[in-house]
Amino acid sequence: MVLTFFVHSNGQVNCDDYDIVSVYDIPPSPQTPGGNFFLLLLTLSEDHLENFDNYANLFFLDQSGDTVSIPPGSNQTLPRYATDTIPYILELNSPSSNQDFPTDFNGKLVIVHITQLICEVDYSNVSTTSQRFPEELQAKVYPNPANSYVRIDPGNYPSDFTVHIKNQMGQIVQTSKNEHIIQLHDLSPGMYLLTVQSRVGAITKKLMVQH
Repeated sequence: MVLTFFVHSNGQVNCDDYDIVSVYDIPPSPQTPGGNFFLLLLTLSEDHLENFDNYANLFFLDQSGDTVSIPPGSNQTLPRYATDTIPYILELNSPSSNQDFPTDFNGKLVIVHITQLICEVDYSNVSTTSQRFPEELQAKVYPNPANSYVRIDPGNYPSDFTVHIKNQMGQIVQTSKNEHIIQLHDLSPGMYLLTVQSRVGAITKKLMVQH
């Protein structure tokens, strides 16, 4: 089934400030058996301080207005500063399994707050293409499940990296930079998404926290 969304452009501001860094396909796993998931990295070229409390829904539309990815819900944290790069795990809107984000995609990333359109980001301006993240660059995250801390073993991963931890609502609850041991004392027990991000891309893993 193809979902079609009709949104109005009222309130659309500073869309040129949003920049899609890259899109990476996520290989099938026990957590994502369908293999239709992909990682979107979104950043800003200018600060958007109004995004502090502005949660949104993000999805891709093709030139026909059909959804290429399933809208995950209006609980996604938007980047606020030009130094922010936020990872989002999205799912292709496809009845078939093990599909990759189309490398020849020509459309837009739509960012909606409730029913108000925030931005439409033209994907055709993105110089990067969808690709599977190189296995040799995948950093290790352990222990998992974790209690008071989790360790990041970068291996061949670039030494300059940022770690984001998101809760099940898609909100970033903790961020650290170039730290190999991440303290988890302030997190409630439960499931989180941990993303290790660098200039070459990002790796996202499910993290179980138990105290």
